[in-house]
Parts: sequence; structure tokens; C-alpha cells
Amino acid sequence: MVKKIVIRMVLLVFIITTLNFIYNSVFYEKDLKEHSKEQYDIKRLQPKTDIFYFGESSNITYTDSDSIKTSIADIMNFFFPSLQVTMINKSASHAGIFKHWLNCINLKENKPKALVVTLNLRSFDAAWIHSKLETPLQQSVVFTRHLPNLINRFALSLQAFDNKTDRQRDKAILKDWEKTKLRFPYNFKYNTVRQWDDGMAREGLYKADCSRDSSKTALACHYIKSYAFNITENNPRIKDFDAIADWCQKNQVKLYLNLLAENVEYADSLVGKELVFLMRQNRDFLVKRYSKNNCEVVDNLEWVPGRYYIDQNWTTEHYNYKGRMIIAKNLSESLKKQFKNKYIKAY
Repeated sequence: MVKKIVIRMVLLVFIITTLNFIYNSVFYEKDLKEHSKEQYDIKRLQPKTDIFYFGESSNITYTDSDSIKTSIADIMNFFFPSLQVTMINKSASHAGIFKHWLNCINLKENKPKALVVTLNLRSFDAAWIHSKLETPLQQSVVFTRHLPNLINRFALSLQAFDNKTDRQRDKAILKDWEKTKLRFPYNFKYNTVRQWDDGMAREGLYKADCSRDSSKTALACHYIKSYAFNITENNPRIKDFDAIADWCQKNQVKLYLNLLAENVEYADSLVGKELVFLMRQNRDFLVKRYSKNNCEVVDNLEWVPGRYYIDQNWTTEHYNYKGRMIIAKNLSESLKKQFKNKYIKAY
């Protein structure tokens, strides 16, 4: 009886191994291009890569009026023309996706000299953590799991990943806004995002003629929902960035966390000092936590003036070419310490 079970198990393993071999030989590359282009690009471009840049829409968004439509990563590369900077980009991505991309890097083939990872403050808020875009993002990294590719393909077909409904995600956002307490070192009249948002909507902002400014009031509410939170160790993004930092430390790959600029100027004028306090407190938390070992945080939080943001009526990290240039130059100054013999003053 035991012998029969062993034989059947061996046969099953043989069948799965054979089918996996056939899948890898015939179908895998096509599926990778279709369902996980970022993973495909990492595998394809790694042999010639010196620096990987992991980014989202902030890296590549431009306006038609820009005289330079180049990405932040490519502008950064201008300062190091002899180095190959490979940009891996997917809109709405965050550290929870970036950490999976690391599984695609073959350290035995060509270990990158450095990794630049976008550190987006808003990616720590409830709206991004529970975003409706999370389902396609999670779908895109199924092939990065440490399982036979055929098994991963079955998991993809069965939607065996974080596949919550839009209703479930919206409910999670509202719960966070209603239940999570905001912490200040002084008394503040609002305890939660929901209370603060409701208060701003109720009190409103006004024009010079004392009439209610509906558009500015709505924008102020967006700023509250986007930046009113305290980053703690329990935030899932912290666990994701910890995993990225640990991977880089273990594999001796220099890590640069590109802390993006936020429109602090508008946050101050629309909402006030309390919101700016939270933004700066969260920045300080991240800088303190990750500025160690072989990791450097490039702090761009307050570097880009409000007029350089493409989206003037929403909260995004989309900059015109002047804003992208500022961030790229700050990055190059940090990278120059490691690649001083490769640096040229491009601008």
C-alpha cells in the first residue's frame, strides 16, 4: 500500500514537472508579456542594467506644454551617461508591488549596483492601500511567486490573489477614515479623517466677495483625505519597505528611496498647519527609519513649488518638467556619492 502511494506521488511529480517544462518552453514568455510586462522587462533588461528605477505615474507623467517630456529616471540618467539606468514602471504601483519585482532579479546573472525605489507618501493612506486598482496590480505579480510557473498560471486563471470587490475596498477605506484616530502633540478639534473632512465641507472656504468657493472647498477635502494620517510600524507599506530594505542589505545592493515631493504649499493654504504637521511628521518617520545601513532616503517632500504640479485641482505627484528636473537633480546628488567617477554636471 505504502509502495503504491509512493509510486503515485512520484508519478504525479513527474507529470507536473513535465507539464511545467512544456509550459515554460512554449507558453510562459507569451503569458509573461501579457500579464506581467514588468517582470518580463526585468528579466530581459537586467544583463545590461547598472541601476534599476522602480516607479509609478509620477515618474513618467508630463504635460503637452513641457519642453522636455523626459521621465525622472531618464533625466537622472543624464547625470550618469555611462551607466545603464533601467526604468520599471507601472501606474499606481507601491512598495507592496515593488518588493515582488525584486524576486525577478537574478543576482547570479548581473547584480545591479543600485536600486532607486519611489517612496510616495500618499501610498500609506487608506485610499491607496484599499484602492480599486489593487486587484489588477496584484494580478500582475502572480508570476513572481516562488512556485513552478505552471502553478502560478493556474493561480492566475483562478484569480487566486487579492481580488476583493470594489464594494469591499470602499468599505475598508471608509472604516479607516471613521475609526483611525489622528494623533497630534496638542489638542485638535477633529479626531478622525471623517470628522475633519465633514468639518471642512461644512465650514467651507470663501472667496474675496464672501461667497462660498465650492471648488477650493472640495480640493481642501481631497487634501485632508490624502494626507491626514500617522504612519506607524503597523502600516502595511512599512512592512513592504522593510522587506525591500532587508533584500538590499542582504544582497549588498545600494538602496535609494526617492521620497516624492508633495504640494505642501497648497496643503497649507487650503487646510492649514495641522495637515502640514502630519505630512512633515510622516516624512521624518520615514527618513529616520530608513536612513541607515546601505539605504538613503532622498527627501524631496518640500522641494517642488505648487505651480510646478500638473494637477492643480487634485492631489497627485505629477510634475511639469521643472518639477521632474528638481527631483532628478536631487537624486543625482545622492547617487554621486556612490558613482562619483561616473557623474557629469548635465544641468
